Amino acid sequence: MESFKGPLGSHTNYINYIVIPNLIDYFNLQEKNKEQRNIETPHKYEEMRVYLNAIESFNNILEYFYYENEESLKTHGLKKYKENVAARNPIFLEVANIANAYKHCVREHKSIKNTKVAWAKDLQNPRLEVEINIPKIEKIRVKEDIEVNVTYSFEWPISSHEKTISEAFRFLVSYSNSHGANFNYI
Repeated sequence: MESFKGPLGSHTNYINYIVIPNLIDYFNLQEKNKEQRNIETPHKYEEMRVYLNAIESFNNILEYFYYENEESLKTHGLKKYKENVAARNPIFLEVANIANAYKHCVREHKSIKNTKVAWAKDLQNPRLEVEINIPKIEKIRVKEDIEVNVTYSFEWPISSHEKTISEAFRFLVSYSNSHGANFNYI
């Protein structure tokens, strides 16, 4: 009967029909890009997009569980509940930190921002390199003798984020395999 609730009808349906498929989509895309040697920027951007879908969906699990079981939980208040679960399962804090960083952009002057918290723009490492080769002036005959090379690179994936998403996946596999387990022990 659980499946009749739809993918958003319970935390287990959300995990099974949204979160795990998002994680698998990311791992599959990443593997496909490795196999096909797709290392160009558009492929890295696509990987980042699918990563964000996966990490954001994992980050929402506790809210699904909390609101589904709010009346029977020992901890009252979503914020406190999330803190308690994260204390026992640090993967939830790691994922929350990444998800929160990715959804924040700098809207005010940099000095106003809390420097202990990463912001979205801080998590990317785009690099523009310009190389100009100018021969000695007496050797320049035409402007084509001056060489200009511009390269743009976008470093993805970020190794610490790869570790976190892999740990999140392992957590869900373990959670799904432990029949009857839930987040209600707090």
